[in-house]
Amino acid sequence: MSSYPQTWTITNLFEVCQPRQWKTISTKELTQAGYTVYGANGVIGFYNQYTHEAPTLMITCRGATCGNLHISKPFSYINGNAMALDHLNESICSMSYLHRFLQARGFDDVISGSAQPQITQEGLRKVDIPIAPRQEQKRIADKLDTVLTRVDAVNTRLARAAPLPKR
Repeated sequence: MSSYPQTWTITNLFEVCQPRQWKTISTKELTQAGYTVYGANGVIGFYNQYTHEAPTLMITCRGATCGNLHISKPFSYINGNAMALDHLNESICSMSYLHRFLQARGFDDVISGSAQPQITQEGLRKVDIPIAPRQEQKRIADKLDTVLTRVDAVNTRLARAAPLPKR
């Protein structure tokens, strides 16, 4: 803890939220309209029920993209291929701060399985979070949002420019 300011604390992920995998909906059960359904890598369709009223941070917990992070829209169904970080106690940790921290931390030490990488609740018990005071959390998350938006824009321009030398 010595590398963090004295005003910060270290808290386990399970002290700020309840990671959970919900029932997986098969592709046959998806509908043409309804509530947005999130799978491992984002939106996969619609369903007539939702699991989450509020936006929820989720972690891809199966497959090659294991450890990717997404935030659901309100009134969404989060499928079992993503670990929903339910009941986030925002009086301790804001969603944007937790999102950016987990993004920077990564999940290499949490992913198990060789043929099929996966993240389990048990693996997530290893995740500790440095908790800054609320105002500092907001400042950190806002700054990262600004900087990473610029990085994304530069990456998009670079991707468009890459084919130019070939022409």
